[in-house]
Amino acid sequence: MMADSLVAAGAIVDPCWQAAFTAVPRHLFVPRFYQNTDDGPSVIEESAGDVWLSTIYTDTHLVTRDDITSSSTAPSLMAAMLQALELTGDEAVLEIGTGTGYNAALLSERLASGHVVSVDIDTQLVDDARRHLSSAGYHPLLAATDGIDGYAAESPYDHIIATCRLDFIPQAWLAQLKPTGSIVTPLGAGLARITKHPDSAVASGTFLPEAAYFMPLRHQEGQQPVADLLQTAVTSYGTTRDYEYDAAIYRDNAARFWLDLTQPGVRVMQTVAATVAYHLDGSWARLSEGIVTQGGPRNLWDEVESAHRIWLRAGRPARQRYQLAITSQHQRILLDNSPNPVHELRPPPDRRLQTT
Repeated sequence: MMADSLVAAGAIVDPCWQAAFTAVPRHLFVPRFYQNTDDGPSVIEESAGDVWLSTIYTDTHLVTRDDITSSSTAPSLMAAMLQALELTGDEAVLEIGTGTGYNAALLSERLASGHVVSVDIDTQLVDDARRHLSSAGYHPLLAATDGIDGYAAESPYDHIIATCRLDFIPQAWLAQLKPTGSIVTPLGAGLARITKHPDSAVASGTFLPEAAYFMPLRHQEGQQPVADLLQTAVTSYGTTRDYEYDAAIYRDNAARFWLDLTQPGVRVMQTVAATVAYHLDGSWARLSEGIVTQGGPRNLWDEVESAHRIWLRAGRPARQRYQLAITSQHQRILLDNSPNPVHELRPPPDRRLQTT
């Protein structure tokens, strides 16, 4: 059984979560998933029989939409996040990012459906998840709404858990937490556990040892389509120079954690001709044969290299050495609990993320 395998691997250490993973049938939440092939995405459905079922019950991340806007997270990563909530059994939990509904089912099994609220911006996803949950016997409150706003109607919550990547913690989430409540969320390529201080707007956080590469929270508009941006990056002229570091720096997990935290929204991919870095603000960089070509509103690779040098000078710290210090005006990154921040998270241009 998958739950037993997760226990044997050390991914599940809490017997209550072992029971939940044993009880909830993952296959009811993933009627199909997509795998990459040389000919593009290939769909694997229930009709595929053992291939479909055996893959679902392995510790595997599954893409559940062919446009890669929804997925079922690898169960070991789900377990790490759920255990980080440190539930006692009667708390109220808000989930941001309903997806297939599997995580909401695990929470409902652990707490009972009446303790769980789950939101997603995609109405179709919410409808599908509600059907999946009902077929498994769970009935948490689901809502199709922008997760960046939380869900004030059922607040305050003991815990908030997000299954989508953020680069900044929304003020609405902090406001909807009870005193001493906690948030477990992907932040950049890390997993943050944030605790609200009693009787104040201050919160502090640490990072779990696990790497986490989640899909971003979907809410932003007015950004350049990725396909157009990649075409620009591959074919356009721009400023050129010799690069100091190539894209291999993103293959070091500790370095990538720092780069994703300090250079939010930068994505790196390999094309046939070159390595391309891009940001949805229209900035891009192309790396080939020792030369970087850059264009758009920012010199993207200059900023990436500068951030990498800072990490090297700090002694290549692992993610667990960083902390979060959050107030109503600042979200700062500390190293080894030093009072002097090494970085400040900047909200994207969305008024709901602005500090006050």
